[in-house]
Amino acid sequence: MSLYSDYPAARTRQVIADIVGLVVVIVVVSTAAAVTATIRALGAFGRDLEQAGLDFETGLSDAAETLGDVPLIGDGIRGPFDAAAGAGASVAEAGRAQQAFVEAVALGVGLSVAVVPLVLLALVWVLPRVRFALRSSRLRSMIARGMTADTLAARAVARAPLHELAAVHPDPAAVWRANDPAAIRALAGLELRRAGIRADALP
Repeated sequence: MSLYSDYPAARTRQVIADIVGLVVVIVVVSTAAAVTATIRALGAFGRDLEQAGLDFETGLSDAAETLGDVPLIGDGIRGPFDAAAGAGASVAEAGRAQQAFVEAVALGVGLSVAVVPLVLLALVWVLPRVRFALRSSRLRSMIARGMTADTLAARAVARAPLHELAAVHPDPAAVWRANDPAAIRALAGLELRRAGIRADALP
């Protein structure tokens, strides 16, 4: 696959664009990761809350077990401690819920920070580069199979910008129909340059 133009100026622009594109990808991904990590750090409160709830639940459950063994009054004393231990479990569950919420927000914001710039980058950099590479490779293959300058000239007459056509001849279609060899080759050169292929690639 032909990734770069045969023309030095165009090739330099493509290389620079590729470098800039890769740098932007690295910056975007790094920024998204940093944002995700920053938001995720807020989950520390939920972890602390969960641990506090578990410690509270464990402590009161142990106390209830110990007091429950006291003769005569054990069962009566144990009830409030068991109820309080249940409150500790609720606190621990609230901590886990807070952690889950923070994690969801962190992932959502991180993806948003990454996806929007990467989609724009794909539209303005990746897609044009892929289209160029495919067009250049297809045209090189067709030339290798025998495509002539006449066909390329016809395509240029139909598709090339008017100012490029005018630079070849004031009436490019007329000289193409007249089979002017120099004009046909010049018109074909317009199509070749668009695909990043030198004119001497034609037989």
